Amino acid sequence: MAASLPKVGRFILCALLALGCAKASGEGSATGQVWAPECGLEGEPYELNPSFFAMQPSFSVEIIDIVVQRGSYFKNYSDGISVFIRDPEMVKESMLGTEIEFGGLGAPVEMTLYLNETCPGTARIPVVYGAVSGTIRFEELYVPWIDNDTKETSAVFTDVELVDRQDPDERRAILNGDFRFLFERGMPNQLF
Repeated sequence: MAASLPKVGRFILCALLALGCAKASGEGSATGQVWAPECGLEGEPYELNPSFFAMQPSFSVEIIDIVVQRGSYFKNYSDGISVFIRDPEMVKESMLGTEIEFGGLGAPVEMTLYLNETCPGTARIPVVYGAVSGTIRFEELYVPWIDNDTKETSAVFTDVELVDRQDPDERRAILNGDFRFLFERGMPNQLF
């Protein structure tokens, strides 16, 4: 009996996580240049080639985190971008089709770039950059807790400069791209 308790616990955890996570097939791109000296990147052309799209809504505080990454591995082992929307209902109702600027305090949308596949290893500074300028334009935004005409989310981002705030001159990236996917409920990645 004791051996089955961990399995039951894992099953319950998986079920709870599945309620707050959704993965989807979609399409997208992110291209530009990356400067990460510890990885040997000195402004070389970079292409994300995403194949995994996920939306992680939080119903308790009504925020959304969109993940667009290469492969469906955990973020610790993948390259990708994360788009964090503070007030998705407001963005959907009044900002669709308009350019939303990154940077500044209280920006409605934030973006980060993580390069954990391109720059693997534990004896280094992690490569995670935050957007300080550029724009994103949502054409569609699915918000799970309100009425929607579609389950599609699509956006285009332009001239997004992402930096490591500790060393913005040496560790940075400039990206352009887009993504489009349909919301689907799914199970999160498992380690067991």
